Formats: sequence, structure tokens, C-alpha cells
Amino acid sequence: MKVNKRIIVSGRYIVLVVLLFMSIGKVKSQQSVTAQVFAEVIEALAANEDEALNFGRFTPGNNGGAITVTPLGLCTIEGTVVLTGGSYSPGHFLVSGAPGTSFTIRLPDNPSVLVHRQSGKTMQVEEWISDPPPGGDAVTLPDGSRSISIGATIIVGPLDENPVGLYAGTYLLTFAYN
Repeated sequence: MKVNKRIIVSGRYIVLVVLLFMSIGKVKSQQSVTAQVFAEVIEALAANEDEALNFGRFTPGNNGGAITVTPLGLCTIEGTVVLTGGSYSPGHFLVSGAPGTSFTIRLPDNPSVLVHRQSGKTMQVEEWISDPPPGGDAVTLPDGSRSISIGATIIVGPLDENPVGLYAGTYLLTFAYN
């Protein structure tokens, strides 16, 4: 049987022509574009304590109890604790940053310990709360600043556990851009 060489050669040419058109098509389907990229540096978020959280002056009574100061400045007591004058107040902070940005508030994860300066005895501050509240909803800085108020509850023992005198401590708040 004799095979026609022209048909085989023609078939090869057809394959080469098809491959040539396919490779030309790929070259024509490519396009390069120069694109732009941007970045903006904004001022760092800052916070200043304008007023310390203060549970005021009190006597623990026979059994102690608790004092709560809310972010709005309301004070409630439990147990045998008696308020004896002096001022109590929530903590006030001024948070500043780039206008129109949002941030979150993170309250302390653990109780804060207040220490009696002379005896080393302690009281715990817990149940932190803020206005505006922390959590999923971001707080905005419409004009570049925002006032934040912090409240909490102090646990007071009886007089033998919490002697007369000044107690002081610190707590950690975190303000972060979203």
C-alpha cells in the first residue's frame, strides 16, 4: 500500500499553521498596564487620663462590701460600707487621633489590686465598664478626639482586713485603631 506523502506533508503544515495562529493569539491577548498604589500615614492614637477613678472616702463597717462607681458618675454601695464624704468619680480619658477614624476600647482582663501604703493590705477593683462601651462596636473620632469614662467596683473587706489609710493602684486600658 502506498501512502500519499503530499497528504502527510499537508497535514503537518496544517498543524504548524494552527499552532502558529494559537501562539500569535496568545501574544495578542497579553496586555501590560501601569497601575497606581497609595498609602496614607495618620497620627498615632493617644490617650490621656484627665481624672483618676476614685471610690471616695468610706468606712468598711463590720463586714465590708462593695462600692460601684459607674462611668456616668453614679455611686452605689453594698454590705456594711458607709460613704463618709469626699468625692468619688469615674476615670476620664481623652483619646485623640486622626479625625473620622474608629477605635476600640479594651478594659482590664483581671482585677486591679489597690495596696494600703502602710500595711500592704489590699482591695480588688473589678467589673470594669466604660462609656462608650467596649466590644464589637467601634468608637469614632469625629473631630479627632473623644472623651471616655471608666467605672468599676471595689471589693472592701472588714476593718481588720482593710485598715484605715490610703490605697492606690493602677489598671491598664487599651485603645486601638480598627
